[in-house]
Amino acid sequence: MDSPPRDDPTTDDGDSEPDEAERDPEDSGPDPDGHDTGSDAPTEEFDPPTGRSDTSSAESRTPGRESATPTTGDPSARGTDPTSSGTDARSGDFDDPIGDLLPRASVDSRWWYWIAAIPLYVVLGGVLGVLFVGALLFDIFLTGGIVTIFGAFVVIPVLGLLGLVLSVMYPIATYVDARAIAESESSWTPDPLVWGLAALATEVLSAFVLSVVLALFYLYKRHVAVGTP
Repeated sequence: MDSPPRDDPTTDDGDSEPDEAERDPEDSGPDPDGHDTGSDAPTEEFDPPTGRSDTSSAESRTPGRESATPTTGDPSARGTDPTSSGTDARSGDFDDPIGDLLPRASVDSRWWYWIAAIPLYVVLGGVLGVLFVGALLFDIFLTGGIVTIFGAFVVIPVLGLLGLVLSVMYPIATYVDARAIAESESSWTPDPLVWGLAALATEVLSAFVLSVVLALFYLYKRHVAVGTP
């Protein structure tokens, strides 16, 4: 009785060898790093938690942050001075056609003394005028008014010279002082051109009569805004 044929193991081995040969030799070959890449499952690159990548990325970002920070020595990176910007903003609120032709003063300057001299000059002139008339009437009975008239030749030129100086300095002082107040941090922003022209007009049209009113009003506004006089 014949026995059933037995499976030859050599035959199976031969059949399996071509299947292994059909595989990609690159996949079946060992990885140069020692990892077996022949398996079909995808392999993920193992990154040990050494912290080197985080450190290198942080170092690469550090120069960018340092470059974005403005340096102290670079004047262009510091920005604009708030004081100068505030002054430029306030200087645009009024006209300054004269510019540097007249001296620039601070709000603590004494240019307002010329403005305050206008009322004093008018008061002094009025008092001297009354004294002159009284002395003339009294001197008529004594010397015929010769002494009074001689004294008038001395007092009148002095008053005239003083009035000439004030007529020139009053509009200039008003312009310079009003510009100083307008450029300061005070609540009042006078227009120097308007105030200067108004001071000149009162001299020409009223011979210091209206100048007294304008000067007193200006000094009052200055006192409220600045504190002086």
